[in-house]
Amino acid sequence: MPTILALRFPWGRYHATPWGRYVNEGAVEVPPSPWRLLRALYSVWRLRNPDLDAKVVHSLLARLAVPPTYVLPPYQITHTRHYYPDSKHRTGAPSTDKAIDAFAVLGGNRTIYVIWPCDLDYEQADALGRLAKSLPYIGRADSTCDAELVDRLPSEVSDYGRAEPLGLDDEPLAPGTEHTKLLAPAPPLNIESLIRRPADIRARGLLYPPGSQEILYAVPAPTRPRPRLRIPRPSAPVQVVRLALSGPVLPLLTQTVPLMDAVRAACVKILTTRRPDPQGSLLVGKNPDGSKIVSDHRHAHFLPLDTDGDGRIDEVVVWTPAGLPDDELTVLDTLAGRTIGVPDGLPGPRNLQARIAAFGGYELLPETWKRPSARWTSLTPFVPTGHMRPGRRLPDFLRKEIEREFSYRPHLPSPNLTALTTSDGRWHLFVRHRWRRESPSAARPCHGLELTFAQPVPGPIALGALAHFGLGLFHAAN
Repeated sequence: MPTILALRFPWGRYHATPWGRYVNEGAVEVPPSPWRLLRALYSVWRLRNPDLDAKVVHSLLARLAVPPTYVLPPYQITHTRHYYPDSKHRTGAPSTDKAIDAFAVLGGNRTIYVIWPCDLDYEQADALGRLAKSLPYIGRADSTCDAELVDRLPSEVSDYGRAEPLGLDDEPLAPGTEHTKLLAPAPPLNIESLIRRPADIRARGLLYPPGSQEILYAVPAPTRPRPRLRIPRPSAPVQVVRLALSGPVLPLLTQTVPLMDAVRAACVKILTTRRPDPQGSLLVGKNPDGSKIVSDHRHAHFLPLDTDGDGRIDEVVVWTPAGLPDDELTVLDTLAGRTIGVPDGLPGPRNLQARIAAFGGYELLPETWKRPSARWTSLTPFVPTGHMRPGRRLPDFLRKEIEREFSYRPHLPSPNLTALTTSDGRWHLFVRHRWRRESPSAARPCHGLELTFAQPVPGPIALGALAHFGLGLFHAAN
């Protein structure tokens, strides 16, 4: 008869960082590893049930050292971000640090069942029952739980997913499952290794405790619910869709092009499942005959937005001057339920989730992007589409490039550019090639610019090569 431990989380939240991972990576150990469970039971014995016989507890832990099977309710992975003063705050300069609290939100009956394929004798079962009732939390202290030794699984969990140990990394997965590695004791159980502190293990230059091993599990994948987008009437064309990003690590502003290329590629993939040929698409940027839209730039611009000024992209603004038709708007709605990122093996952002924060007209653009101004400065570097001939002055070349770019955009007036200055900075750190089409060696020179006009000019202003992927974006300087 198997041994079943029920871990009920009354708050519906389970917080636990996998061994060997940094808390700000946003990883969650689902399900709780065998190593974590045995350490928790040992701790509860020493702190809350010291009257239990040591031989009984040690024999119990040895019996439970075999890899268990788990029954998991539906769950989602999410996180909250917390900002707090760091050590520099003592100098009087405002400075903050950030901590990510990642956790699993449990659905169903909010209970994780741990099933060991072993029988316990009377003393061991009694000890496990007492230890379970004394368990205040599992994982981090936020994971308040009520643990109980049960005889059988309730009927209500018959459709829950199971997490089971696998034999090989290449063992095929069932639909709706994914691989994960859980830390477990290596037989025979070494109690001294089990109770070592992480700091002691790090002091020895080890990542994992002696006497432990990683076991590959097939685990039910988390659910990813998404809000449904209400499509407006055709009389109200949608020019702006704002996608809020979340993930373990938000991409830096310098990774604008890889991120926007990944977002557009995801849109193309969704669109091709609905149309045999994505021609005439404003999201893709093609005319009905299949040629690229290059004359008036009325198609979608994927632009980065750093709302809190920390140098990371937390929103993607999809700005389409011509307005998106309903079927292409539903593409962005579908995108909100998928993972976004560059393919494995390539540098760039990955494992990001997008949620539609707002959609509507021109008014949803950030104020500094759209208000009329006589002076505009670079938010992302300007990359010329042409090549400067030898002997030509850089300011003259850039002025001609800016004037030519304005002529392609009917929403912008003819510029009366009175001054153009280049700015130094770390503009060269921006990625300036698309991983699907170009190699890093093909990246063109870039420039930070300040444009001064005789009269205020309205925005948004996105110019140059890769302007539809977030480069060449300006903001009003006054």
